Amino acid sequence: MNNLAGNEYEELITDLEKLLNTMYVYKNDFSITNGNLHIGTCINYADLLEMRDEFLNELIYTIIEYVYSSTKQEKLIKKFKTGRNISAAYSKLFQHSKSKFRKSSLQGQFSELLIFNLLQYYYNAVPLLRKMAITTNPELERNGADAIHIAKENDKYLIYLAEAKTYNRNNSASGLKEALKDATKDMINKHYIRHREELNLYVYDDFISKDFEEIAENYKEGSFSGNYEVHMVCIVSYDFKSDIDLSTRDTALQSMIDDIQKGTTNIMTSKAFKGIPTHLLSRIHYIIFPVKDLENLIEKFTEKLRG
Repeated sequence: MNNLAGNEYEELITDLEKLLNTMYVYKNDFSITNGNLHIGTCINYADLLEMRDEFLNELIYTIIEYVYSSTKQEKLIKKFKTGRNISAAYSKLFQHSKSKFRKSSLQGQFSELLIFNLLQYYYNAVPLLRKMAITTNPELERNGADAIHIAKENDKYLIYLAEAKTYNRNNSASGLKEALKDATKDMINKHYIRHREELNLYVYDDFISKDFEEIAENYKEGSFSGNYEVHMVCIVSYDFKSDIDLSTRDTALQSMIDDIQKGTTNIMTSKAFKGIPTHLLSRIHYIIFPVKDLENLIEKFTEKLRG
């Protein structure tokens, strides 16, 4: 089962066109990890109006895909249709999926839901493993990367360890540069180096295709026979505190990109980045997501999720 073709992976990618229409993207090396292109992204603008509500709505619409594979969805719809019409069954599935989110950690789960989608869209990487909740207290987090996805490139598998960090006004990290240093340190030291010994913390039930269960199990057990590389993707969402130039849509979006470029200037000379082993530089990928009034965005996400 370790020889699935690349197109079989792509067929499992969630259709994310509507979500990505609510986001603006700019790819650049941002002076980070020589040679790699990283992703700067932000909420899109319709003329001079930020598409905040549209972005949150489209993100929340992906919750079912985040929680359940298409096979599991079909089983649940069949179950929920008993005594209901089809639209009511889908409504129940959506509510059932929302109930899986830990209500005490919605900021973290906002980032995890976002990276679940962006890993698929930008890296053609489908979900493989995910952290399980602590059974004695499902409101608490386990250690480990936020998600593990897999892609196939020619005859090579690419395993992506994903770390999602959200920095608002209440975080100790101040500004993008400090947030990136903190996120990079955690990604390498807490997740990349230790991820093999922590694979018992991950599950794959319910949310991956049956075709991938054997791959997931083999990877956990260390018997995965494919030629593969392990990469790291870190999404850093941070509070954009500067003024936005609302002269035009283009200047508003450029304000966000300029802030990313300013925050990453000379970052490779910092102690945190100098400490990255040379052989890992090409394996690290960043998605940088500035948000004006990030706290408000998380509050709105929480309201919509609980609504």
